[in-house]
Amino acid sequence: MKKSLYLIFHGRFPSEKAASLFAAKSAEAFAAIDLDTTLLVPRRLGRSSETAAKYYQIKNNFKTAYIPVLDLMAFPLFKKLTFFISFFSFALCSAMYLLFRASKEAIIFSNESLPLYTASLFFKNTFFEMHDFPESKYSFFKNFFRRIRWILSHNKWKKEKLLKTFDIPESKVILLPNTVEVKDFDIDISKKDAREKLSLPLDQSIAVYTGHLYGWKGVDTLAEAALLLPQVLVVFVGGTPVDVLNFRKKYKDIRNVKIVGHRPHTEIPLWQKASDVLVLPNTAKEDISKYYTSPMKLFEYMASKRPIVASRIPSVAEIVDDRTAMLVTPDNTEELAYGINAILKDAVISSKLVDAAFARVKDNTWDNRARKIVEFLEK
Repeated sequence: MKKSLYLIFHGRFPSEKAASLFAAKSAEAFAAIDLDTTLLVPRRLGRSSETAAKYYQIKNNFKTAYIPVLDLMAFPLFKKLTFFISFFSFALCSAMYLLFRASKEAIIFSNESLPLYTASLFFKNTFFEMHDFPESKYSFFKNFFRRIRWILSHNKWKKEKLLKTFDIPESKVILLPNTVEVKDFDIDISKKDAREKLSLPLDQSIAVYTGHLYGWKGVDTLAEAALLLPQVLVVFVGGTPVDVLNFRKKYKDIRNVKIVGHRPHTEIPLWQKASDVLVLPNTAKEDISKYYTSPMKLFEYMASKRPIVASRIPSVAEIVDDRTAMLVTPDNTEELAYGINAILKDAVISSKLVDAAFARVKDNTWDNRARKIVEFLEK
């Protein structure tokens, strides 16, 4: 009989958010290694009407259960209150669903603290994937980590901080970075053909950033660096409608900046293949960027076989080094522009970085990640 795994995710699903994609790819990977997988998501407003399989172009090999939730998050006022109401009602309804549907031996997997804590009151095999690090509510998290059977940390900094702060046995924690579906980004298309499909200039150097336009992503540093790169077209792909609108207003006068906005996830590999250089300008001013993250985007860049310029911060430097990327001082427009220029001017260095980055990422697949998790659970 198959083992059962229930993956709990509180966000809109499916949606343009990276966290939604992460949930979908995780569920697909667990199902691919023969776990009976069900993804629990809230029945929220604003989610796409498409199935996850169609939206993300993934296998239709797991079940999706839409859990009732008090969704007031469409209202702009009292955002913290409406989020808590949604989160709390989802936690309760998820636990009720599991009580009626899941066996006592089922694995309950989530990066959502409150729903997983609620589930831990009834199920012993609980697994927490820690995306951020708790900056408050230490008493809650101390009790939470005591109840949770397994914990995943994306990087060494978070693991060491977790063990020290909450006095957790090391045997309870697995260290595992984020990952990528390499074949989705290593697509068979030339730079010229990719540009023609996207109506991009064929005779101009192009630097591409794909991802959200949040401040901690360092996108303002890249936009300002474009002023020092007048011969380079700097392309931003992604962002929520509001963020895209604000970003366009802010940088409308920089002629060599092109702000594309949100594009389907299946189109992102094309934009990355159309580039001469891919940029990850994460800031060092916020801990979520400097320490907490294990950037999925960086793995996607590595799989795209294009040279990378990235911020030299702990969360990034744990994945790439000077042999696999051009690392520059974060939040420094001059250094970022210099790094991009250096890549564009030296084809030999560029090629070496590409080959080394791809060699490092090619086995870092979703299926391999799921297998490592299951092997850890079975120890």
